[in-house]
Amino acid sequence: MFKNYELEIFLLILISLIIISMIPLIELKYQSDLYENIETFNKYCLNYDISLINNLELKDSYMWNISAYIYDFKNLSNFFYKKNENIGVNASDYIELNRDVSKVVVSGGSTGSGDKIIDNVMGIYNYYLNMSLGLFILLAIFFMSQMYILINISRYTDLTQCITQGTQSSQSTLGDIGISEYFRYYIYGLFVYILLFIIFFSLILKKLTELYADTDTYEYIMLMKEFDILLKENKPTNAFITDILKKHSKNKIRDISYKTINSAVANELLTAYNKKNATYYEKAKYDNNNNHKITLKNIEKIEYYNSDESKNKVKNKVDDIFRFIYAYLFFLIVPIYILSISLQGNYIYLLCTLIVLIMFSISVYNIYNTLQN
Repeated sequence: MFKNYELEIFLLILISLIIISMIPLIELKYQSDLYENIETFNKYCLNYDISLINNLELKDSYMWNISAYIYDFKNLSNFFYKKNENIGVNASDYIELNRDVSKVVVSGGSTGSGDKIIDNVMGIYNYYLNMSLGLFILLAIFFMSQMYILINISRYTDLTQCITQGTQSSQSTLGDIGISEYFRYYIYGLFVYILLFIIFFSLILKKLTELYADTDTYEYIMLMKEFDILLKENKPTNAFITDILKKHSKNKIRDISYKTINSAVANELLTAYNKKNATYYEKAKYDNNNNHKITLKNIEKIEYYNSDESKNKVKNKVDDIFRFIYAYLFFLIVPIYILSISLQGNYIYLLCTLIVLIMFSISVYNIYNTLQN
């Protein structure tokens, strides 16, 4: 079956790495739709009873689930400033998102001791980078190897036979333009293919950063992380906040995802928060074991974060990112087509059928979700 082992093994690896690079985008869309359906089904199962729906826990809400998915929730505490850091009276509780890097430096305090380099909190962004790294390395190595062959093409006496496959017409064409020119055109095509991938890869990364920067997910998840810290540490000085969260939740677990935050809870939290801050020149800092600066920043927007407007921002960004899946199908067609030629069998029909089925499935999926909205 195999005529050119080196080429066919390379193409199989390339196809596999392209599919691996697609996985984060498919997973993101899947998770977004899953969490939306969970929220919808919960409302349906509760017969759209507002009083029952308002008592649902955070773990049943779309905004909590999608935010916990696209951020590294366990790593969020590293992004809080310390109480004693000189960052100004009105500064944020936490480091703002840096969309340009996958690693960030976080400080250990005002003296700068304990500075460390950690992963950026943008979980799905880092996931996509890591899953695409192998593809980039393979394409770079392959392109450099082909450039080396072009530079030293006179040494490869068997290259003509490899390209022409011994046919009279191809030998005649090759004789007219020369092996060097023939191979140069191939290099041009390879360069364009890799350049297009880099362009689309950059656009996808940009869209992923927009998911973080142009939605309210970061503010929301950091506020929830602050609540989570206060609940788990359960300090008496913070009881005026934690007692409200516990009172309205049927679960005794000290985890914010098991708490209920509806309009009534939000109003109580905001009232207690404003009362606490009424006698302070700046926002009160809540006690915690790691000396994090916790002031419950943006607590006044707690209801808005779970509004349809806020959720639709996220869903629209996810849809924009998922549309790039069609570009990946183009990048798959090229190696699959070359592989089918190399195999010299009826595999082309099977592969074309597979591509059509994939495109059809994605199209039906998108149409279904459009109709659902």
